[in-house]
Amino acid sequence: MAAWLCVVADAQSGGYKLDFTVSERNFADTLSIEFDHDRVMVPVVVGGDTLRFLLDTGASQAVVYDDSPISGCVPDGFILSHDAVGHTDTVAVMKLPSVGLGRITFTGLRATLQHRAVKRSGIDGILGFDIVNRGLLMKVDVEHRRLIITDRKKFFDKEKGYSLRYKLNYHVPYITVEPFRGFKERVLFDTGSRHLYAMKWASYEAAERFCVAQNPKQVEGRTYGRYAIGLHGTEPSGPVAFLALDRLAFGEFGFCDVHTLTTQGGSHIGAPLLRYGAVVFNPRRKRVIFQPYTDNDYCVVANEQLKKAIVNEKGKPVVGLVWDKSEAYKAGLRQGDIIIKADERTINSFADYISFRPIIGHVYRVIVRDRRGFQKEVFMEW
Repeated sequence: MAAWLCVVADAQSGGYKLDFTVSERNFADTLSIEFDHDRVMVPVVVGGDTLRFLLDTGASQAVVYDDSPISGCVPDGFILSHDAVGHTDTVAVMKLPSVGLGRITFTGLRATLQHRAVKRSGIDGILGFDIVNRGLLMKVDVEHRRLIITDRKKFFDKEKGYSLRYKLNYHVPYITVEPFRGFKERVLFDTGSRHLYAMKWASYEAAERFCVAQNPKQVEGRTYGRYAIGLHGTEPSGPVAFLALDRLAFGEFGFCDVHTLTTQGGSHIGAPLLRYGAVVFNPRRKRVIFQPYTDNDYCVVANEQLKKAIVNEKGKPVVGLVWDKSEAYKAGLRQGDIIIKADERTINSFADYISFRPIIGHVYRVIVRDRRGFQKEVFMEW
């Protein structure tokens, strides 16, 4: 089943501080993590409560939500927040009470206070890249469900892998990958994204001649729409190319048969990469190291293409994208349609849509309202 909703993470700028303290020196610690629907969930202890924070290298610092207040937070000014689809907003900054991560404790850690249109169960907040920028090395290994964190600068030096240098922009890491032979692109390494790779439209326009010369079948189709949602809103509508990359090169390592699409937001590598190997972030050398779980220098992804997406438009679940080659399109679904019913269940809001738990393989009688205000029924898998 293709995902209908794709959420990308944010990065903040301005007023950025790394003056929080770490309780230990010369330490190395391993703690258990969850990998839930391409989300790396880390247990943190705040005010005596164990919370589940999303580990998000695309966020420059921690995030807490106004619908899940954490006691003991102290207001600490405001900051201009940029999300990954290009929206900005001024948000409050909070100084958190002591935050425990495994055996270490952060004191003075800051977080932005964000509003989310829909509360997602199981996500209490976000742990950002500031803990790496503070000088801590970090290894994310979802195969063994573990996070290793250390301040020992040579701790991972003897481990093998494919290394790329990263540069910081808005305090988050950007690396260079090669989606087509002869074309390299600078992308955000964003473990908060559930796309293995997404390419911004401007990059695709620059890369199209390389793609066509290499293999024109890598372009599966085009449409006009939007699918990516940031913390401050949905990306604007624009042209979308559906891509089937022969090989996405991460240094000397190749991700083969990668289905993806373009976005009006920024290009990024996301958390699904962690299915194929562990990742080490080394701030002292500004390196990100990919360690595949196999001995090969490539892996075959063969993921399903995203063919339709629902976005939040004024609190309503609206079809933001539908590919004309998809079964949903053939069944009558169109961009701009508002989902109002699935079988006998009424869907009044985007929150209702998010909370819906469809049965895989079941064909639903979906009632939608089109742009003209007319209702129609569409029989399709959810």
